[in-house]
Amino acid sequence: MSSDPKNKATERQWEKLYQQGVDAPRYPNGNVLRWLFGNFPKKDADQFHLLDIGCGMGRHAIMMKHEGYNVTGTEYSQTAVNQAKDWANQLEIDIPFSQSSADEQPFPDATFDGIVCFSVLSYLPYDRYLQATREIHRLLKPGGQCFIIVRNDQDVRKTVGKLTAPHQYKITAQDQDQDNDYPWHKEVGMEQTLLPKDEIQKFFSVFSDLRIEEVTSTLENRKYREASWLIYARK
Repeated sequence: MSSDPKNKATERQWEKLYQQGVDAPRYPNGNVLRWLFGNFPKKDADQFHLLDIGCGMGRHAIMMKHEGYNVTGTEYSQTAVNQAKDWANQLEIDIPFSQSSADEQPFPDATFDGIVCFSVLSYLPYDRYLQATREIHRLLKPGGQCFIIVRNDQDVRKTVGKLTAPHQYKITAQDQDQDNDYPWHKEVGMEQTLLPKDEIQKFFSVFSDLRIEEVTSTLENRKYREASWLIYARK
């Protein structure tokens, strides 16, 4: 059984990483771009209100605002929120960024046309992960769409982690010869929830339409495998 059922230690570790100047990505993910322009035509960008949950330092929110969309960003880490605000101010872009957890968003029902949540929910324990999907459903307008990327149960973090609760793994340092550049190096000590497809289907059963794809990559001559679900859902 996990000694930290709310994953608060993981959240504190992320806050510390942001305070230390974690080397967070600055460019948008290609899957996010394809979802955005494929579902929300750029010519009508100003008609759409989009939410970036777990926005980090703001790379996707800033990109969407730059393309003309109305954008709001939320993030658990107050340090990351401050960094996102600073970056937007430098670019003279006005985006309302605020601090909140993915499973407790501060907006009224049916506020957004679209929601993106990139590599966030797997850092939540099972119950909070489920609640976050319900929050996303609550916040979408009827017919609204979301795009969510989460690590899955085939990811290397399951191999380098210790099972602490059903589907939940605490990342540990396994091989002494592992290079510090491996993606999970900064995640040692964090707990992640790595769900199989049937659990994802259950979590998103409240949506009217659901499509689940998978993206994988390998490291060190295919010794390590990163794997994520790409979740496309409509309210």
